[in-house]
Amino acid sequence: MNNKNKPIRMRTLQRLTYLLFSVGFTLGAAGQENSYTFTLNEAKAFALSNNLTRKNAAIDVTIAKKKVWETTAQGLPQVSAGVDFQYILNDLPKLTLPGSDGQPTQIEVGEKANATYSVTISQLVFNGPYIVGLQAAKAYKNLSENALVKTDQDIKANVTAGYLTVLLLQETSQIMDSSVANLKRIAHDTEQLYRTGFADKTAVDQVRVSVSLLENSSAETKRQLSSSVKLLKLQLGLPDSANLILSDKLTEMIARYNPNANDIAFDPSKNIDLKILDNQVNISKLQLKLNKSNFLPSVSAFVSFQRLHKEPLINFTPTALLGAKLTLPIFSSGMRLSKVQQAKLEVSKSINTYYQTLQNVEMGFADAKASLSVAWSKYETQKMNKELAKQVLDDVRTKYKNGLASQVDVIQANDKYLQAVGNYLAAIVEVINARVKLDKLSGNI
Repeated sequence: MNNKNKPIRMRTLQRLTYLLFSVGFTLGAAGQENSYTFTLNEAKAFALSNNLTRKNAAIDVTIAKKKVWETTAQGLPQVSAGVDFQYILNDLPKLTLPGSDGQPTQIEVGEKANATYSVTISQLVFNGPYIVGLQAAKAYKNLSENALVKTDQDIKANVTAGYLTVLLLQETSQIMDSSVANLKRIAHDTEQLYRTGFADKTAVDQVRVSVSLLENSSAETKRQLSSSVKLLKLQLGLPDSANLILSDKLTEMIARYNPNANDIAFDPSKNIDLKILDNQVNISKLQLKLNKSNFLPSVSAFVSFQRLHKEPLINFTPTALLGAKLTLPIFSSGMRLSKVQQAKLEVSKSINTYYQTLQNVEMGFADAKASLSVAWSKYETQKMNKELAKQVLDDVRTKYKNGLASQVDVIQANDKYLQAVGNYLAAIVEVINARVKLDKLSGNI
C-alpha cells in the first residue's frame, strides 16, 4: 500500500462519514416531523381539525350563514343604475310652431340617437313570504350547525373505536409473537431430542405444525393491525406515510369505561339526532307559515331618477318618480288552501317522526346501558380467566424445563392461553362497542 495515499483516503473517509451522518440526521429529522404521538383525546381533537368530511360540514355552516344574509338583504333597500341607448330609424315627428318672425317653423320631437341614465332605489315594505323565508334561513343555519355537531360526534366515535382497535391488535400481536418465540424454542428442543433418540418424529411434526399455525395467525394479526392503522390515519386526516404512535394504554382506557364508576343519564336535549329532528319540525312549521303568508298582500316602494344624454327642445319624460306597488292575492281556485292543508299534514308527520325516534333512542340507550353492564362483567371474568391461563402456561413451561411435562402439554397449555386471550379481547370489543354507542346516544362522546 502506498503510504502517501493514506492521508487522502483518510480525509475522503472522514468526508464520506460526515456526509452519511448529515444525510442520516436529515432523514431522522424528517421522520420526526412526520411522526405523530396522540392520546385518545388528542387524536379526537386532531381529527376535528383535519378530517376532510368535517371540513366540508364546517363549510356548509358558513354557506348557511351566507344564505341568512342573502335572504335578509332581499328586504333591504336595493339600488340599481342603468344606461339605455336608442337610435330611432324612422323620421322624427315634427311640430309646426309659429316662429319669431311670424312664419311657421318645424321642430323635431326627440333625438335620433340618445342615451338615458337612470338610478332606481326600491324597498320591500311588507311581504309575508319574505318574513317567513328569513326565519327559514335561520332554521336552515341551525340545522347545518347541528349536522356539524353530528359529524363531530361520528368522527369522535370512529376515532375512539379505531384508536382502541389499534391498541387491541398491538397487544394481540405482542402476545402472538411471544407465543411463536416460545413454541420455536420448544420445537428446537424437540428436534434435538429427536436427534438423540429421546423423541419420536410425530412429536417433532406436531410442534412444527403448531408453530406454523401460530405464525399464520400472527401474520394475519399484523395484517389487520396494518389495515387498522391506515384506517385510523384516514380518520385523523394523516397521510399514509405518517408514523402514528398511540400513547394511551389499553388497560387504563378500558378502566375508564367501567359502568359502575359513574352513572350515565339520558338527556333528550343532548342527543344530536333528536336535535336535528326538532329542526325538521321547526322547518315544517315554517313551511306552513310560508303557505299561509301567500294569502297576505305584498307592498313595495321605489324612487327613480333618470336623465337624457341629449335634452330635446320638447321633453315630456319625468326626471324623478316616486311610486308604490300593492299586490293583493284574490283567487287561486283553492291552490293556496291546498298547499296549507298539505303543510299541516307535513307538520304532523314531522312531529310523529320526532316522538317515534325519541322512543327508539330511549330504548337504544337502555339497551346500550344494559349491554355495557353485561360486557363489563364478561370482561372482568375473561380477564381473570386469561390471567389464570397464563399462570397455568408458566407452570407447564417450568415443568417442561425440569423434564416433568412434555412438549404436547406446553402446546395444549399455550392453545388454552391463546383461547383465553381471544375471549378476553372479544370481551374488550364488546365493552368498547357498548360504551361508544352509549356515549353517542347521551351526547357525551
